[in-house]
Amino acid sequence: MTLLLDFIRKQIGWCPNENRMAIKTRANAQSAFGASDRLVKNQGPAGSDRSGKPWGWEYEHTQRGTLIIAAVTAVILIIIASMIVFGPVWITVIVAGIMILALAMFSTLTVSVQQDALRLWFGPIRLIRKSWPISEIASVTTVTNHWYYGWGIRWTPTGPLYNIAGLKAVEITLFSGKMFRIGTDEAEELKRAIEQARYGKKPR
Repeated sequence: MTLLLDFIRKQIGWCPNENRMAIKTRANAQSAFGASDRLVKNQGPAGSDRSGKPWGWEYEHTQRGTLIIAAVTAVILIIIASMIVFGPVWITVIVAGIMILALAMFSTLTVSVQQDALRLWFGPIRLIRKSWPISEIASVTTVTNHWYYGWGIRWTPTGPLYNIAGLKAVEITLFSGKMFRIGTDEAEELKRAIEQARYGKKPR
């Protein structure tokens, strides 16, 4: 039978069972490997990982300052209540405006790690933001801040601290010798992302 099929293929360039044979051949080839050895198509666009994010993307995380939001919101509500009871006074209006601005500026802290730079910004309006080239980062370690370091932008014995909540942080040393800390609730993940960017590794 095989010889007859080969003869037909050579004569007319077509075989009636060719597709079936090809499917059978592929099935036999797949059965020779385990399921983990099979190639799986990348679900994202070209040049991306399976989540669809480009390879250049490394890490981005936004931490919410729950206690800050609650405290500032409480102050704003008290001011509004006093304005309703006693009428609007220019000083209360100014304080309310400052509180609303503070809420917009310090309600969240977002940290982004890409192949070119480490970036952070406070709040959704991104009025306060910082950036450091990855090539200038010498080392990164996870640390625990003292409670009295506070939140927001603070100065510590090891340099500035950018924090919105909690005590966990990463301490970054630049080749220039300068140091700073970034508060985060994902200290190990942030440290790993910075190290991967430093050595040019793709995100895991």
